[in-house]
Amino acid sequence: MNVRVSLAGAAYELGEHEAGYHEAYRFEEKIVRYEMLDDAEIWGWGRFFASGRDRTELAVASARRTLSMTGCAGGDVDAVVLCAAEFPSGVDCHARYCRKVLEALDLGNAFVIGVTLGRCNTLLSAVHLADRLVASRTYDCVLVIASDRITDEEQRFQQFALFSDGAASCLVTSRPGDLAIIATASALDLAALDATGPFSGRLGRTTADTITRRSGVRPDEVAAVLPANVFMPIVRMSEGRSGFRPDQLYLRNIADRGHCFSADPLVNLVDRQRANGVRPGEYLLLTSSVPGSRMSILAQVLDPELGGDPS
Repeated sequence: MNVRVSLAGAAYELGEHEAGYHEAYRFEEKIVRYEMLDDAEIWGWGRFFASGRDRTELAVASARRTLSMTGCAGGDVDAVVLCAAEFPSGVDCHARYCRKVLEALDLGNAFVIGVTLGRCNTLLSAVHLADRLVASRTYDCVLVIASDRITDEEQRFQQFALFSDGAASCLVTSRPGDLAIIATASALDLAALDATGPFSGRLGRTTADTITRRSGVRPDEVAAVLPANVFMPIVRMSEGRSGFRPDQLYLRNIADRGHCFSADPLVNLVDRQRANGVRPGEYLLLTSSVPGSRMSILAQVLDPELGGDPS
């Protein structure tokens, strides 16, 4: 019997210091270097969030919200996936990070898995892994947490994004949740797998076709695409080439939240639900692209009044 896997309790925690894009370190010098027009509307520049807290505190704040929202106690979590674009260096630092997060959340029985190397696709890669772990009955309730922050302000404003410090989390579980995970897909282009490479619409089309093949859901049937909050022209181009219409793209958080490393799709999910509400049965695509790699997860909103079924 197949296990229906749900995503529940999506939450996030941003840095406590909010600033306008023009306050990013050496902003004026960088737009000249990158040959960018000083036009916030074109790029989607808005604000960013910086934090004096470390990644542990950000991770715990978000995860506590997830556990509270789902009514899940620490003892109910049998695995936790900790992910980051870049973990603290050294195995001793890794051990301390794991211990602090697990102790703060009372996760004494949870098996720990670390996920990285995916750059801004890392969180969705972790959700995909958690989905497979639950579907295979290896674990019943997996807590996924991503946490990242800028440690060198020179890196805050980059050619493709304005970074915010933050964390995001969710439960991936066999129990009824907020969203059913319908299908996942990834695509890779080894020749373009480089930090300075171009974003590829072809990889987006490949994952969209895979999603359709696995689920029967076409790109035009998706109610909203929740992408990474990189600059507006990049998102419009890559998602358009992937087969999605402009009106399907959730873009407001490019300016409102900034690029929260790999956490963007969950951040965007939470904020879209707050602003627009949700319609049971609608399909949402959580997706992220980096040069040479694409990750997508198709989810369907569940109706809590029907016991966690679509209407």
